[in-house]
Amino acid sequence: MKHRPLPFVILGILHLIEPLLKIAYFKATTHFPILSIIENISHLNTSRAVFEFWFLFPIGGIALLGVKKWSYPIFVSVQLYSIYSHLSYEAFTWPYASSSPQWPSLIILACNVAIIVYFLLPEIRKPFFNRADRWWEHRERYTIRIPCSYSLATDNTLKDAEILNISHSGAFITLPEGADICGQKMIINITFISDNICLNAKIISQHEFDDEKGFGIAFEYENIWEKLYMRKIINMISRAAKKHHIQQLSA
Repeated sequence: MKHRPLPFVILGILHLIEPLLKIAYFKATTHFPILSIIENISHLNTSRAVFEFWFLFPIGGIALLGVKKWSYPIFVSVQLYSIYSHLSYEAFTWPYASSSPQWPSLIILACNVAIIVYFLLPEIRKPFFNRADRWWEHRERYTIRIPCSYSLATDNTLKDAEILNISHSGAFITLPEGADICGQKMIINITFISDNICLNAKIISQHEFDDEKGFGIAFEYENIWEKLYMRKIINMISRAAKKHHIQQLSA
């Protein structure tokens, strides 16, 4: 599985641990012991103060690591709110306007502005709104022959078939059926080495692969446990691919 862009990962992690970084900064710049600092933080007296200290930046980190349509406005909003929070802090406003902001605050403000500008760039925005640009979500598809059995929703008869390639999201399978089964539901039973899984699936296309006619099917997972167990099987196939040089395709 390919990974998210490194700047997304680094920024996301920094946002997640931002409350801990603030505590470390307080400890490094004051004479108070760590327990006293934590005790003082636990006595934050408004819900806004609690939100800003513990949750604001971690929410931005979760959004950034998610890289979905909803992530972008949430992440940018976190940066804008942080800028507003700093600029509206009483030491920066009337009647305290003569007070000079401390350098950590200026650095945070500069970072917020730089992050917003960076994420306004078209190439950086694309993965949030176009799934095709999220290369790390593309599943590896393995060319491997795996005997299986299946039954159509319209016919409970159990029949034998063969998988020609497979990924976590679906497979290409040879079926002794006609073209009119596209769109039908099925139950497929897959066994690889000592692991077996029975899944619901939908037949979505008819085409050829390696000069053999067959059908493309999409797995329809009913719960997280089916997804995790299938991931285990795919990982076994992946290890077998590296060992026996099974062909890998881009799903």
